[in-house]
Amino acid sequence: MDQLYLTLKQAFCCSCYLFLFLGLPANTFAQNRIDRFALVNRHNVKLQEVDALAPISLGNGDFAYTADVTGLQTFEDYYHKNGIPLETRTTWAWHSFPNTENLKLEDAMKESDFHGRKISYASLQHSPAGEYFRKNPHPIPMGQISLVRQDGSALTLDAISQINQTLDVWQGLLISQYNIDGQPVTVETVSHPELSLVAVKIKSPLLRSGKLKAAFRFPYAYDLDIKNKPPFDWSKPERHQTTIVSQSKNEVQLKRALDDSLYYVRVQWQGAGKWVQQRPHRFLLDSKGADSLVFVCSFAPTQQKQALPTFAGTKAASAASWKNYWTQGGAVDLSGSTDPRAAELERRIVLSQYLMKVNYSGHFPPQETGLAHISWYGKHNSEVYWLHAAQFYQWNRTGLLENGLKWYKKILPAAQADAAESGFEGARWPKMAGPDGRPTPGTINPFIIWNHPNPIYLSELVYRAKPTAATLEQYKDLVFESAKFLASYAYFDTKTGRYILGPPIKSVNESTEENTTQNPTFELVQWYHGLQVAQQWRERMGMKRDPHWDDILQKLARPTIQDGKYVEIETDPEMYNRKGGFSSAMLMGLGYLPQTPMIDKDVMERTFQAILQRNGLNSFVSWSMGKGALTAARLGDRETAVAIVCNDLPQAHFHKSGYVQRPKEPMACPAYLPVNSSFLSAVALMAAGWDGAPDGNAPGFPQDGSWQVRVENLNKLP
Repeated sequence: MDQLYLTLKQAFCCSCYLFLFLGLPANTFAQNRIDRFALVNRHNVKLQEVDALAPISLGNGDFAYTADVTGLQTFEDYYHKNGIPLETRTTWAWHSFPNTENLKLEDAMKESDFHGRKISYASLQHSPAGEYFRKNPHPIPMGQISLVRQDGSALTLDAISQINQTLDVWQGLLISQYNIDGQPVTVETVSHPELSLVAVKIKSPLLRSGKLKAAFRFPYAYDLDIKNKPPFDWSKPERHQTTIVSQSKNEVQLKRALDDSLYYVRVQWQGAGKWVQQRPHRFLLDSKGADSLVFVCSFAPTQQKQALPTFAGTKAASAASWKNYWTQGGAVDLSGSTDPRAAELERRIVLSQYLMKVNYSGHFPPQETGLAHISWYGKHNSEVYWLHAAQFYQWNRTGLLENGLKWYKKILPAAQADAAESGFEGARWPKMAGPDGRPTPGTINPFIIWNHPNPIYLSELVYRAKPTAATLEQYKDLVFESAKFLASYAYFDTKTGRYILGPPIKSVNESTEENTTQNPTFELVQWYHGLQVAQQWRERMGMKRDPHWDDILQKLARPTIQDGKYVEIETDPEMYNRKGGFSSAMLMGLGYLPQTPMIDKDVMERTFQAILQRNGLNSFVSWSMGKGALTAARLGDRETAVAIVCNDLPQAHFHKSGYVQRPKEPMACPAYLPVNSSFLSAVALMAAGWDGAPDGNAPGFPQDGSWQVRVENLNKLP
């Protein structure tokens, strides 16, 4: 790090000498740098009405607190029914319903034929064991903090007016101003950058009169009869306990027990304040006699004894952390562009980066809705993990990518055991899992394979950022154990003299029958790229290339071409022509992945254009926004790449706080973050380029002068 600093310092000094030699002022270099504060600050979120699709999430990747226009979680029912629910979430708090029937994962297993041998897959989704292990474990809803009336009754929407709410994105500070019953209320809300803690400052004459109070309440769990955006379960007060374990004049600590799960909640307040238990699991904090209420609320897995930061301390720590995030990572400034889409594109970029830190930067790889709300029972879906994490490397925040890779290292022994039990080598990664890494049953989950190369690709991105022997040593097991599985899964078909993938297999589109699906295009290219990178790691570490891996690279089945275009699946070449069965996963063979000998660029160009002509920009919504733009940019179709990331179709709309709904089920997944992350990956590739990209600035953007793209600190993809 010291050597890097000296190198950068020398480069800066040389630039200054060059400017002096050319007769330019020595501060020209500094003047040309992006004004990071101005860039971020012009995209602060401003709300003047209740918008259930634009709540504000504050957090640090391992903790998030999502607030409505009151700055708290006052209108839970309305937001849940009409948009994004108001949740308090952590990555570390998990719960399982009691396993009263002593079910085992093996009870959800069914044998499938794998080229002449029987392998058990957890495919009995609708069996008792399948249902149980899909739902368990699941995250714990940590509790809600809201404003209530004097008697503890809920506020109604008609009571609030004159809303003026601002998220200061530069500081991670939410300032909410409004009237309740005609009286002014101001709330500042901020999350700690390291702790699972939210800090709140409320000011209003309604506090002094006792007509407004803060309420803290805790549900049992979620109603997991619904897998995506399940409601809180308030109906079982007898199934959990909320106990006061300590209390003083300005502090209370609660113990929360849900079956076998425990966590602690600690609330500290300043000045006047009275803590009152209204009923089981529901408490009020009353500051009658004072017109302000300042408190912090902390959540922890064990009883907390250390001093908590104050509101002021939390606010300062948040500001410092966010400033570092915005100034040390990558940036793209489009303010000099004349294209009318530039301002909205820049807003999407800034707010998506904000949401990535809040939702995706923690130490357990995120679910597809991050910490905003529950989806797929709160499980991590590893097949889309590249989409979640690669953008951190591209935007020069590789350390946040590594947070998630630590979990892969942690569950490596379990992944190795799962592979061995099925007769494979290496590590067989779970497609859908909680923090324990146990596979989740499903009719699709067990047969997905495009998750397995991800640890190789992501480890390679870390090495590109930190090309040292220490990096190789740190991630070699992830790379080599993943590669061993890829090699043992590829089956040599003596009839055709090829290594093939599947059956059984579910390709990216998940719609084909697993026992008849073979050689999907994208997965074939993934296998090639993964083994190719793993061989490079062996060579970097002074090891000989694995001859078996080289044999697979030479003889692996190539993607199927029909009518001069790639099909998605060798065994279902007519999918392109079937109404309702069309998919574009084959585009990821060049875009998501770099150029390899597996892909002919001209064939991919024809494939891409056929998809574009058939469905237009409708093909590139949801996370396909990133998928399509990555491919368009690598093919040199800059205009289409920009059109995709600027897509303004209703199903591609970025709401005021930056969240995007999932088109397939917009109200069940109203905060679908693979859109934001894949979008960021595409924009970074367009701005920073890729290995072999054309020379010049922002090679993925049009070069006609309408786009003035200023780029700092971005990393190229392979």
